[in-house]
Amino acid sequence: MAFRIVVATTVVAALAYMIASTWSQLVATEFQISEVNPTFWAMAVVVYVGAMFLSCLFWYRVLLALGQKPLFGKTLLAFFASQLGKYVPGKAMVVIIRTDIIRGPEVQTGPAAASVFVETLTWIFVGSAIASLLLALNFQGQTSLQITAITLTLIAGVLTWPTVFRKIAALITRSKSSGQSFLSGLGLNTMLFGWIVMSLGWCLNGLSLWLVIRGLPGTDITIDDLPLTLVCVSLATVAGFVTLLPGGLGVRELVMIPLLGTRFGAVTAVIAAIVIRFVWLASEMLTSGIIYWWRTKVGDKGQ
Repeated sequence: MAFRIVVATTVVAALAYMIASTWSQLVATEFQISEVNPTFWAMAVVVYVGAMFLSCLFWYRVLLALGQKPLFGKTLLAFFASQLGKYVPGKAMVVIIRTDIIRGPEVQTGPAAASVFVETLTWIFVGSAIASLLLALNFQGQTSLQITAITLTLIAGVLTWPTVFRKIAALITRSKSSGQSFLSGLGLNTMLFGWIVMSLGWCLNGLSLWLVIRGLPGTDITIDDLPLTLVCVSLATVAGFVTLLPGGLGVRELVMIPLLGTRFGAVTAVIAAIVIRFVWLASEMLTSGIIYWWRTKVGDKGQ
């Protein structure tokens, strides 16, 4: 109980800092919230939740592949609640929260923790690959970003290859047999499923940013700008993750603003980069609260 209180306190403190920092940045732009079209921002929330749900499906599939028998409702709660842990420096809190919630009689701690790494690294791999492809096709002048995206793609791709990941797990556990035993079910079929649903998830993330910009006053964004918003969210999110900063604070904006600025101007780029963080944070907090409330009402039966 004491451990969970410490974790909850840490997450709340990190969230409070993130909200305060983001709000102060938004106020500094002298942005008028009354001029926003709230319908598009509400749609951005729904779309982002859909992207997270796809990642959760893959994580559930990985848990099953590792021989675990998690309840789907508990899987949803563990996944969405753990998203708030990324706002704590170091990223380890995501693994701690998700593993602590999902483990039980049918889910062992080791496989649960390993599944989080598989899901996260696959998310990074697919995001980096999408960013690399889009940068090569549409943004030939962004050499440094292209190199960054390709490097991250190669690293994450190698780490998530089933054979390689099994060896890494064996080294971590210091036991070849223990590392191989629960990871033997992690094959290419599972990873292929992950690559597909993660690709769809990243497309939804790009659409989420597109909707945020569409809701801003005076923007002339069109459907042709979807590749731009997709490369922005994929590369910015991946870069923010690699830095281990809470929520990628500052790093996401550093990537998004120059790319968006070339199309929509500096002011709109800054506002969009800040607002998308608010939209995603609100989505994560709202969804976690709803799922937690739902599970306290219905329990684990039938899930």
